[in-house]
Amino acid sequence: MVGPPRGGSSPPPGRPRMRRSEPMAWLDGLTRNRAELHWEASDPDLKPFAISLPPVHAVSWAEKEIARWPRWRVVATYEERGMIHATHTTRVWRFVDDVHIVFEPDPRGSLVLAKSSSRIGKGDFGQNARNLRALARGLQRADRERQARVAEGARVNA
Repeated sequence: MVGPPRGGSSPPPGRPRMRRSEPMAWLDGLTRNRAELHWEASDPDLKPFAISLPPVHAVSWAEKEIARWPRWRVVATYEERGMIHATHTTRVWRFVDDVHIVFEPDPRGSLVLAKSSSRIGKGDFGQNARNLRALARGLQRADRERQARVAEGARVNA
């Protein structure tokens, strides 16, 4: 998990990145058991995103938010490293996916990077990407709500 593409994450100049054609995209769910937020994701919901808290505060805040979500559990937090290890349990078969979240310093507060991986199997039928979308939606919504409460408090105290 890193910031914008550096080093070997992009194809060599003049050589386009190979992408699976849309009719064959369903094969990814059978052959991949992990997903990651990254800058080159074709799905905008799978790109790193910013929240308004610096990493030192973002970890404890996100830990509390994630702990409230159904079927999510915070396994460990590493505040000094800006990291959280959480799990998500699928609804039907109760499979457990590991979700690793990193908060990096950013002018807006923190840049959130994450990856989700299945513990078993060769394919996830897109579950890990769904985990990351849920993580992004949940943290972004909670951050907007937190900012609105702070702004409302500032108006009341003014």
